[in-house]
Amino acid sequence: MNEVNLPEMLESEKHVVIGDAFYFPNMAHDFYHMSPGVSSSTIRRFGQSQLHALEEEIEESHALRFGTAAHAYIVEGENEFNNTIACISGSPYTNANKQLKRDYESRGLTVISSADRDKIIQMDHALLPEGKKLLNPNEDEFPGAFDSPYEVAIYWYEKGVLLKVKSDVLRHPIQSPYSTNSIILVDYKTTADCSVRGFTSSVRKYQYDLQASWYKRAYERAGFKVEGFCFVAQEKKPPYASKIFWMKEEDLDKGWVKLDLLITQYKAVINGEEPTVYNSPNSVEIKLNED
Repeated sequence: MNEVNLPEMLESEKHVVIGDAFYFPNMAHDFYHMSPGVSSSTIRRFGQSQLHALEEEIEESHALRFGTAAHAYIVEGENEFNNTIACISGSPYTNANKQLKRDYESRGLTVISSADRDKIIQMDHALLPEGKKLLNPNEDEFPGAFDSPYEVAIYWYEKGVLLKVKSDVLRHPIQSPYSTNSIILVDYKTTADCSVRGFTSSVRKYQYDLQASWYKRAYERAGFKVEGFCFVAQEKKPPYASKIFWMKEEDLDKGWVKLDLLITQYKAVINGEEPTVYNSPNSVEIKLNED
């Protein structure tokens, strides 16, 4: 059973109780990000520096806009891209294009260059067929409890703390037979290097393993059997190489043990404990040479 009621901001939104979680159909990206609840990115940042996780604001960047646009086109399709992404031709520094960018952003659109749009289309053409299959399930290839397999917004409670997730893709396993509540989770990542060594390094650097464990936990709380989690990683430069990376079950379990501890620490800080800076004492001794 859910531990407490939803905050008023969420309670007024259309939602469905699934297991011990709340599903919000067709939740807008902007609403999700401004809504109550701790996300995977917040808790991962909290594990690095508690103060930064609570105070830091995500700054808009070319990489962030490009990733959003690539996700829209390659994962959700051309219609989603056309509805959420705006493209500008020519120099972004002309007064006319600066104003056009402001106008698009005021309508909630992500703005990219036409050159980036062309690159994303080439990336889509170059994506592994196995990657396309994982990212683009048919109507009968994901649970009927959800309106769509894409960007599913799930909220749930752990230790009285409201958590949230918006997963890229959920679908039934590729191989049958499987039960009606069996799913796999698929996350699309643009990267500089999708070699095994290169992307494994990115997993460690950006703590993608904790993201995977977070997502898995959300759907387990919603009553689903998560039979796998994979990243479809694709390079952002020609030849736009791609590769599929599956997480090991033992690493997902270890990830949740770490996350469970972080949730306990997060709750303590929210309840008044002083947050740490880079999770170390305020006064430290510099060690230039490690024995």
